[in-house]
Amino acid sequence: MNTRGYQQYKEQSLNTMTPGELLLLVLDELVKRLLRGDLALQQQNYELFDASIDRCIAIVRYLDDTLDRKYEISRELHRLYEFFSYDLNRIKIGRNQEELNRLRPLIVDLRDAFRTAERTVSEQNGANAAASSLSGPRNASGAGLGIPGLEGGRTPYGPSYS
Repeated sequence: MNTRGYQQYKEQSLNTMTPGELLLLVLDELVKRLLRGDLALQQQNYELFDASIDRCIAIVRYLDDTLDRKYEISRELHRLYEFFSYDLNRIKIGRNQEELNRLRPLIVDLRDAFRTAERTVSEQNGANAAASSLSGPRNASGAGLGIPGLEGGRTPYGPSYS
């Protein structure tokens, strides 16, 4: 198997994703690691459980570190990420299945909210592209959409890789 070609394909896929798509990819990984941790805890595989929760904590910290703090939504997300981080640490220390089952739907809801927002932005971009094809060049930065944070390539919602 040509692993170099596959690696190039993966890199190209990541490089062509929008910031919203990348954020969803990170959140999907967070949900996947939570599920893995849940299964490991049920099977009493504490090594895998600890590794999964450690990765979840690292992902939440990364999401928090990439926020653009000048927007109100970023400050609110920071507080939410702090809560997630605190709760994940408690879950890890206590190996608490009940708390894990309480936290996971909150993170899934956040991911779903971002997915809805990404879909809405994509639809707006599509509508703006159709309108701008009649009136001139398209503004690729997203500045004309009224969405804070897209002007500079960094979103208040999380990582931007543009």
